[in-house]
Amino acid sequence: MKITLVRTGGMLPVTKKSNTEVDWSTGEMDELINSTRVEDSSGQMRDNTQYQLLYNDETFPISLEKIPEKYKKTFDNLKNSLQIVKPG
Repeated sequence: MKITLVRTGGMLPVTKKSNTEVDWSTGEMDELINSTRVEDSSGQMRDNTQYQLLYNDETFPISLEKIPEKYKKTFDNLKNSLQIVKPG
């Protein structure tokens, strides 16, 4: 299955995306989403950076600090390969 990490906001508001294929079960994805999910804080703090996980046509606001150890390498790779999404 394909997952996408999206980063928005920052000092210079920009959207960046990175995706990868993973072979995680539905149960593992549920565990990941439930352990990393945060309230959507977009627009609440100036220059705030938000991360979202796109999976199965849904978007989940997440905290990278809450990523369980077994998924850290995948998310480190996703974060390191984020690229600016060009508008239009």
